[in-house]
Amino acid sequence: MNYRIEQKDAFTIVGVKKRFSHIEGLGENIGRMWSETSAETFEQIAGLGDTEPYGLLGVYSGMYDDNTTDYYIATTTKKSCPETLCELEIPSLTWAIFEITGPMPTAMAEIWGRIFSEWFPTSGYKHAEAPEVEWYSKGDLSATDYKSEIWIPVIKE
Repeated sequence: MNYRIEQKDAFTIVGVKKRFSHIEGLGENIGRMWSETSAETFEQIAGLGDTEPYGLLGVYSGMYDDNTTDYYIATTTKKSCPETLCELEIPSLTWAIFEITGPMPTAMAEIWGRIFSEWFPTSGYKHAEAPEVEWYSKGDLSATDYKSEIWIPVIKE
């Protein structure tokens, strides 16, 4: 797994948000959210992007007592949040950023599993209580050379 550790300043994301169960089909439900989000909404979100990381993001925020989490399809911005979208502040954090090459969603799902089964047990880091970020580049999501990243907030043990 290719990864790097980086300190990032705080940033704001703006996009659409839904709450999902961790127990019942999280990946399928998130996939459905992406496919059901309108082209107009994607254009609105993309039009707000003006800071790094550029592009579309998938952001997991919060783990609630009822085993749910909020998921955002978003971008980073310094612009005001339109009334039709939601906003989330991501604090300054240290991130383990995992580079992914391959078609979606298979390549990303594989790395998600390996982060927790292989990387964390031997990394010397623990998961910080903060949002997790998926970064999606422009391009053909089904291509074997498609680039994406998973950002995990970490604290040195």
